[in-house]
Amino acid sequence: MTTHTDRSTAPSAAAPSTDLGELRRQLAVLHGGKVTSVHVPGGGAGLFALLLGLPDPRPDGPAELAHRWLTVARSGWTLDRPTTARTTPGPGARHLADDLRALIGREITAVRITEPDWDTLIEFGDHHLRIHPAAPAPHAPPDDTPAWALRLPSRHLLLIGPGPRWRTRH
Repeated sequence: MTTHTDRSTAPSAAAPSTDLGELRRQLAVLHGGKVTSVHVPGGGAGLFALLLGLPDPRPDGPAELAHRWLTVARSGWTLDRPTTARTTPGPGARHLADDLRALIGREITAVRITEPDWDTLIEFGDHHLRIHPAAPAPHAPPDDTPAWALRLPSRHLLLIGPGPRWRTRH
């Protein structure tokens, strides 16, 4: 599979996009990436970051690894761990860091985004990370915090959510 990211047609931070096809093309860079580290900030809010080693193809030679953070900035996520027959909910999980450490060394085998809400499923073999970038409640104050973000090998920042939209930032 050939991966193209950061095309000049990708939306800028000033212009959020709802082009799901283009987002899927941008996220193709995740395939084959491996989790090398997990960061869970204090506070128990269910937020975390995964350090990924992503294949970064070079036009003049073999691919190198680009280490980039995938950050989940909202608490709407779950980690399904079938080998231990349990699900780790995002917010309030007692052993959040331990549960997420189960992903270290695992390779991303698939990334799926489903309509209409843009729920995202990132598969690490038999472990599945589900991110739900739900739109803010109708009467809640405006909040443009993305549900999750990915620093691409080109160093552009891909921001997904809230709701079914995304943008890039340089």
